[in-house]
Amino acid sequence: MSLPDRFFYALSDELLEVVLHEPSADARDVPEALIHDLWEHQRFDLSNLKTTEGSLVAVLSPGRHNTDSGPDFLDARLRIDDTLWSGAAEIHSTSGVWFDHEHERDVHYNSTILHVVLFNDMWTGKLQREDGTILPELVLYPYLGAPLRRLLHSFYMRPAKQIFCAAGWSRVPDEVRSPYLEDLARERIASKRQRMKASGSIEVGLYHDLFAGLGYSKNSAPMRTLAQLVPLEVARSFRDPFDVEALYLGAAGLVPTPSGLLEADRTTADYAMDLRDRFERINHRLEIEPLDPAAWRFFRLRPANFPPLRVAQAASLLHPDSGLLRSSPVDTLRSALRSARPLESLRSLFHVTLPDFWNWHVRLDKRSTKRSSYIGRDRIDALLVNAVIPALARADDDAAIRLLEHLTAEEDEILRPFIHLGTKPAHALEAQGLHQLFRTRCREARCLTCAIGRHLLSLPE
Repeated sequence: MSLPDRFFYALSDELLEVVLHEPSADARDVPEALIHDLWEHQRFDLSNLKTTEGSLVAVLSPGRHNTDSGPDFLDARLRIDDTLWSGAAEIHSTSGVWFDHEHERDVHYNSTILHVVLFNDMWTGKLQREDGTILPELVLYPYLGAPLRRLLHSFYMRPAKQIFCAAGWSRVPDEVRSPYLEDLARERIASKRQRMKASGSIEVGLYHDLFAGLGYSKNSAPMRTLAQLVPLEVARSFRDPFDVEALYLGAAGLVPTPSGLLEADRTTADYAMDLRDRFERINHRLEIEPLDPAAWRFFRLRPANFPPLRVAQAASLLHPDSGLLRSSPVDTLRSALRSARPLESLRSLFHVTLPDFWNWHVRLDKRSTKRSSYIGRDRIDALLVNAVIPALARADDDAAIRLLEHLTAEEDEILRPFIHLGTKPAHALEAQGLHQLFRTRCREARCLTCAIGRHLLSLPE
């Protein structure tokens, strides 16, 4: 047990002693935002994490902080004992808050793969999801690397989303900054490639990442789960493209029941019922447990991003005649990379063709106005940056990395502080470098391991 910190303050002729003790283990007034910060930035000992049941936990990715309704972190990736999990992580101060917020009655929390709490209580190890399954839990307090009072002090005192070297950023010459950002971009791409390998192979990792990328931020987690639910070799075994589409939409839980089609027009109802019949026939052998429809988000999405259309587009990548994922996708991508016009060749592999039904539908229970069912150019480029290029980026082949110089950098919340400082990335390579700089150096205050930080520290006052 660490000793309390003592501070002395002199006020006129009085001397006051302030003693700071470690917060008690049943404290509920610890801000949940601090626990979010501990989880997101992995500010604890990762070497021997165990659930309350004693299962070993390896955090492959803490996930993305969710600012919308639902679980706190989406698309988290964990290995619990020997099983790889992808889904949501929910964060609370103690286990009982799960019941306080009535998550045990909310189907949106069935995708939660880990409940992370700071302290245990009488409910620890006794939580269930809405579907009745047991929810694994991790208690962080025993793994903290510093006293909680110090973590609280650091949390409250640090500036929010501020780059520590912002004041000196303009003093960093381009000959220092540019090559370092390229090195960081390579580091980021290499880490993505390693995460792909952790899925079992580059091919399987590519499959998972392409599905997740087509889900955009709000539906990337269920899209990744869907890819894990339908093994690649299983999808490849079907010869009829409508069976492939039925397999994925059925496994996604997105095919409406007959009662959900009472107000649908005849074409819509016939197509949906054909998908349902096909999936029931297929699943008689596979016995896939479909995702809960509530796992998918439609709120605040443009119709073109609705999950049924996105799942149909993903399924088209397994089209028996022309689907990229149908056979040896890495070899196909590498051949495109070696072509005379590699970027155009790679993009063309995602110009999928869907049945005419999808030109008039974004969901399976009603007809919509006519629109293109193609995957958009911006989304294809995002798939190239986040999935294709990491899959192709071998140490002995620089062509994939160089391709990033020909792709546009998408502005996001991580890039905005750098743009405000006058560094607007000219292309995706610089953007990937800035992402890696912020995620692994800036927000961790690792200035001494950063070439930019070391340069500024070496300058005279």
